[in-house]
Amino acid sequence: MSRCLFRGAARWLAAGVLAAPGLAPLAMASEPVDRPVPNREEPTRTAPRGTSEQDEEATSFTMADDDTARVRPIKGCAPDARFAGLWPKLADVKFHPTTLEERAAFAKLLPALLEAAPETTTPPAGAEKLASSVGFRLEVWEGMQDTFWVLREKPERLRGAGAYVIRTGPATDDVVQVPHPWFDKGTEGIGVGLFACGLKGERPRVFMTATAHRYHGSPGETPEDPEHPADVAHNPDHLFQEVTNQVARTLSAPRVVQLHGFGTAKAESGLRDKSLIAVVSSGTREPTTWARRVSKQLVKLWGEGVRLYPEGTQVLGGTQNAQGRLLQAYEHARFLHLELSAQARGSLSSGERLARLGHVLFAPLED
Repeated sequence: MSRCLFRGAARWLAAGVLAAPGLAPLAMASEPVDRPVPNREEPTRTAPRGTSEQDEEATSFTMADDDTARVRPIKGCAPDARFAGLWPKLADVKFHPTTLEERAAFAKLLPALLEAAPETTTPPAGAEKLASSVGFRLEVWEGMQDTFWVLREKPERLRGAGAYVIRTGPATDDVVQVPHPWFDKGTEGIGVGLFACGLKGERPRVFMTATAHRYHGSPGETPEDPEHPADVAHNPDHLFQEVTNQVARTLSAPRVVQLHGFGTAKAESGLRDKSLIAVVSSGTREPTTWARRVSKQLVKLWGEGVRLYPEGTQVLGGTQNAQGRLLQAYEHARFLHLELSAQARGSLSSGERLARLGHVLFAPLED
C-alpha cells in the first residue's frame, strides 16, 4: 500500500513518534502489536490537563489477538503535523454563541464542499469568500496521500466555533467527531489518527472537533453549572450541530463516530464498575446493528470490560447527546457514541492498534 505520510510530519519521524503540540503521540506502525505501550503524552500549552475525572495516567493493557490482527496500517502513516493547529491556546479563545449568519453560511458552504470533494481537490468557486465572511479560513492541505479542505477560525476571531476537515477524493461517508478536546484526554490524537490513517476503502470523509474547552463557555463556569454553551455535545445551537446536520443532509449514508473518555474517580468511589474499559452506544435505549457489531469486535480486542449500552451497562450511553438526537431524525444516518477509559486511550498509541480500531468502526456494514 502507498504511504500516508503528509508534509510537515517528517521532523517527528526521527523519534518514531508523531508528537506535534496538542496531539497525543501516535507511535509508528513498526511497533510490535503485543508490546504494552505506555502513555507517552506530555503536557503542552495547547493540551492542558482537564478535570480530576480525566487526569489519571492512561496506563496500557494488552490487546487480544483476533481476526483483526491481520489489519495493517498504511506503512509509514503519520497524521500531518498541521492537525495540531486545529486546537488553539485556551487563553486565546473567547467563546461566543453561534450566530444566524454563521449558520446560514455553513448551510450553503458544507453541502457545496461535500458534493465537490469526491471529484476535485480545488474548492468550489466562492467557498473561500463565504467562509471568510463568517470568520473562517478555508485552507487546502496537500499531502502525499490525501488533499484536505480545512475550515478553521481566523486567529484574530477565535470563539470556539469548531474546526472541520473534509477529505477530497475517494472516501467513505464516515465522520469522526471529537467534542471534548482538553477534557477527554487523548481523544484528539485518537480522532486524528483514525481519520488521517484509515485503511484503503475505510477512510472517513469528515473530521470535526470543538475548539473550546467544554466548561469555558462563560466567565467563572464550573462543571456543576446547569448549562455549558461551549459543550458542543450538549448545545444544539452550536455551529458543530449545524455542520452535523448538513453532513447528514448531504452524504448518502453517514456514520458518525463520536469519541469520549471517562476516568477512574467514580469507580474508585464505588459509583462505577472498576472493570469498565469502553462503552459502545447508539445514543438510544435500543442498540443499532452497527453498535452491536462494534461492541462485539471490541470485546475481542479488549475483553469483557467493553459493554454495549444499555444491555451491558446503564452508564455513559450518551442518550442526551445533541448530535445523536439530531441524527435520529435521518433514517439513513447512524450515530455511535464511544466512551473510552484511560486504559483504552493509552493503548491506542500505536499505528497498528489505531488501524484495528478504525477497521472495527469503519468496515462496510450491511443490515
